[in-house]
Amino acid sequence: MTAYEFEQATVTLQFEVGMNADGKALYKTASYRNIQSTATAEQLAAVATAIASLSIYPLVTITRSDKQRIVVA
Repeated sequence: MTAYEFEQATVTLQFEVGMNADGKALYKTASYRNIQSTATAEQLAAVATAIASLSIYPLVTITRSDKQRIVVA
């Protein structure tokens, strides 16, 4: 039997930090690892919003990335 096994989750916050010479937005990201597999979207949004409130830049996106291992038994 083959299955997925949770390995790690990361949440990434993207902030808009200004404009370049061509008028296109510039972004910076901050990533936080070791997110619990059971963390809900609402919980991550609440934490990300709290962290973003400490920044002078506006929060643009919140992204969760899961890393899973394929286990072949």
